[in-house]
Amino acid sequence: MPVLNRAWQTFRRCLARTDTKDASVEAARDAAAHRRNRLVSSVRAGSRRVFRVFDRVMSWMQQTQRDSDRTRRDVIRCERRANRKSLTLLLKQLSPEQRQEFRRCKHFHVIGGSTGERYRIRVDLIGNIDVLRQDGRVKYRLCVRPAGEIPVYDVMAAQLLHLQDPDTEQRFLQRGNVLSALPEDHICLRTTWVS
Repeated sequence: MPVLNRAWQTFRRCLARTDTKDASVEAARDAAAHRRNRLVSSVRAGSRRVFRVFDRVMSWMQQTQRDSDRTRRDVIRCERRANRKSLTLLLKQLSPEQRQEFRRCKHFHVIGGSTGERYRIRVDLIGNIDVLRQDGRVKYRLCVRPAGEIPVYDVMAAQLLHLQDPDTEQRFLQRGNVLSALPEDHICLRTTWVS
């Protein structure tokens, strides 16, 4: 029986080893599953935090865009109001003939106060004063504009007043930048001049 006893002992040891192996494998699997679960839960928690931050940033950006749009609309509204007021002021400064010409052609003619030169003032931001010859062709253009954001019709009204005044015409012309006439500027519509 000692042989059977030894065989039995060996068999039990083998069974115990497989149980310990199974237990250690099972423990390792449980530990890996636990680590994986912790990792998944921390990733989920982190992604929830990231999405919350993303939502906050998106709502902030949308609010900023709405505020910017509102500000832009207010600025445009103010600019339009300023342009309407400046157009009204310009039309009050013009003679009836100049007003009619301005409404029809978007420019008007002026005779210089001290030199007697003929000028055509157009609605433009740069180089909008044409110095005309007797036949109506453009000699050269002048660019005289104050610094800053001023409505174009206010600039035109100031140019009109400076050119018509005998005391300020020469100083105004000295301050202007002289530009060459453009090829399309050589032909001017004939208008009646009141001297």
